[in-house]
Amino acid sequence: MELHQLRYVLAVSEAGSITRASERLHLAQPSLSTQIRKLERELGVPLFERLGRRVRLTSAGEAFVAHAERALREVDEARRGVEAVRGLQRGRVSFGVLPSVGARLVPGVLARFVREHPGVEVRLREQNVSGAFEQLVHAGTLDLAVIRMPHSRDGLEATPLVREPMMALLPPEHELAVAAGPIPLSALADEPFVGMVPGYGLRELLDASCETAGFTPQVVVETTQLGTVHGMVRSGVGVSVLPRLCLVPDVIARPLADRHARRELGVVWRSGPPLEPAPAALLEMLLADAAAHSDDAPADVPLQP
Repeated sequence: MELHQLRYVLAVSEAGSITRASERLHLAQPSLSTQIRKLERELGVPLFERLGRRVRLTSAGEAFVAHAERALREVDEARRGVEAVRGLQRGRVSFGVLPSVGARLVPGVLARFVREHPGVEVRLREQNVSGAFEQLVHAGTLDLAVIRMPHSRDGLEATPLVREPMMALLPPEHELAVAAGPIPLSALADEPFVGMVPGYGLRELLDASCETAGFTPQVVVETTQLGTVHGMVRSGVGVSVLPRLCLVPDVIARPLADRHARRELGVVWRSGPPLEPAPAALLEMLLADAAAHSDDAPADVPLQP
């Protein structure tokens, strides 16, 4: 049984004649008759009673037509649903973003996406560890995720999004707070540090940057909240080092002279079939917007938050 046979039966039932139905369907009458007889043979009962040039439904035909109409309505609804998703009138996108970039990098893009595609549901998820996002994308729980590059899991596609400098966060009374230009990270080697707890991506960045600069940071306060890092630095508890997108306006931040002190962010999605329309559209917006936040300037050029 094929969908076109259902439509043929309905057309003949409505027209009351195979001749008139074939004209409405723009189909040769013998072909239409052949398809009706083929379906009747498959069902094992006649659907129409032939009355000269006219036809009328048998009892079996009436029962068949009731279900055929419902089936074709469902098929049409399914087609309209697919067209709505394809046209971004409907759909869903699950998007993961690191909290350290969520407040600066994502809101403008999501606001534009929701404004242009109000029928698409956006599910945003925050996670502090890039590796966890990679697992969620690989498992299909998330369509896209912003992570720290490079990614480490097979089965994922990735593209660079933002390359940004690390910045030194300083208490207001710190002697380097009024520094005119970039400062070397090694100048902070003897300072107490405020940092995220071990295992967080920002803590890995802090430790790696300091190690490359030749020292191990003496972290006196560890936290899971980025806001706590800012507050502790403002209060004079210690200094810190964070990527530029993590900064807030009321914290004193100075550019670092160290060329290695950079963070690269990227977007990952699962390898295999192409992205569905909604995630693909969001990815396109993210990439278009990223240039405004990325910075590949030399390290000796002052970079203010």
